[in-house]
Amino acid sequence: MVIKALGFDPENLPSLFDAQELQVTKWGTIKTDFNTMETNLKGVFAAGDIVRGASLVVWAIKDGRDAASSMKTYLENMELNKTKVA
Repeated sequence: MVIKALGFDPENLPSLFDAQELQVTKWGTIKTDFNTMETNLKGVFAAGDIVRGASLVVWAIKDGRDAASSMKTYLENMELNKTKVA
């Protein structure tokens, strides 16, 4: 788990995380699928202000819960795919 406090202004996240393919908006926030909170990088999720920009804490909490639920589903599906026998 990585939790990074970035302050008020987004940093150059693709460079910071050495992932140039990470998609960000023109405002420097991370692009996600709002249904799953997954970024364009498979298995990488983002939530809160780094997705929405400065907003209310209740939105960050909701996004965090949604992201956690999506991560759980993602990991469960990974495990199911590993245990399938041909």
